Amino acid sequence: MARASSPPLPADGELRVLLACDWFVKYTAGLAHGLAEQGSDVLLLTRDHTYEFPSEAAAGPAEDEGVVRRYVTGLVGSHVRHRVLTGRVRQPSALRRLGRLRREIAAFAPHVVHVQESVLDDPRLLVAAGPRAERYAVTFHDPTPHPGDPVPGLRRRIGERRLLRHAGLIFVHSEVDRRELGNSFATQAPVEVVPHGTGTPDITPVPDDPVLLFFGRLVAYKGLAVLLDALPAVWDAVPDARLVVAGAGDLPAHPLLADPRVELRHEHISEADVPGLFRGARCVVLPYTQASQSGVGSQAKVYGRPMIVTSAGGLPELVADGSGRVVAPGDPDALARAAIDVLRGEGVAETLAAAAAAGGRASDWPRVAERTLDAYRRHLGAVSS
Repeated sequence: MARASSPPLPADGELRVLLACDWFVKYTAGLAHGLAEQGSDVLLLTRDHTYEFPSEAAAGPAEDEGVVRRYVTGLVGSHVRHRVLTGRVRQPSALRRLGRLRREIAAFAPHVVHVQESVLDDPRLLVAAGPRAERYAVTFHDPTPHPGDPVPGLRRRIGERRLLRHAGLIFVHSEVDRRELGNSFATQAPVEVVPHGTGTPDITPVPDDPVLLFFGRLVAYKGLAVLLDALPAVWDAVPDARLVVAGAGDLPAHPLLADPRVELRHEHISEADVPGLFRGARCVVLPYTQASQSGVGSQAKVYGRPMIVTSAGGLPELVADGSGRVVAPGDPDALARAAIDVLRGEGVAETLAAAAAAGGRASDWPRVAERTLDAYRRHLGAVSS
């Protein structure tokens, strides 16, 4: 990243903010929405692949600019400018597109360039964004790889170290993430903890039906097998309890997946189907054996749903507002006791739900953007232009 002049941050008034990502389109679009709500002029730069939207794509993960555009437009409307970087690095036409995009961004003259760690997946995003050393922000979602996820290779780790070393500001989502980042990387930039934002609250009363929801990408560290092990004890106390498992990925080999009280939706869940899953749940369960933070937990607050989480990573911080119960990871007995309490305890689900709804309102995208803008001004505004 070059050390070159860029516009100083105005003491007040509108900031021009460029947000760039490869993965984390949903997160970055949410932040763009919040920043625009707070009065910023935002340009969002994404890739065109549909890996985050496979059920919306015509034929699985592929290049489909329209899918990404429709999602972003549905969230931010016309309040955010959205540019999509198409093609691939080695395609001759990609260089022409990159040149046009780079000139447009230079004319936009952002006060702040804020990238997600995923820009390393396509170096053209960094070229287009043109971040200036010590004048850009980066959000680092997972300082430590999750068990079972690919271990970053040497080239990727070098890229991560360089991205962090030259940043003027680093965002993470929990105090645990801050500690893990410090353990994994030598950083000089200030590190700000800003929670994962939530969408516009969509609160409905918790249903009486004793339904547990396990939602999201299916990988071993998310502890579905532990939750299934807990079910016999739950059913002893709450015979009509049901578990809904919804998401794509690898299922554990577990006999209770065949039980009729377990509803399995082994697929990527479309955006249109997500609200119904949360509204139908009395409790959302995050039995993770390892974690940094959880977008699923943030979604639970959007719908005002109680949670049961483990003490892994930043999950206890997620429910520190009183929106859930915390149990030890890998302990099906403790998980069962917590589930029984939430499903059948007098007023327990309703009390936790009220806290979840309040937490969702406190961490919606405009409020997260307000904290983000404050961090921009404190840490990037003092850098000489």
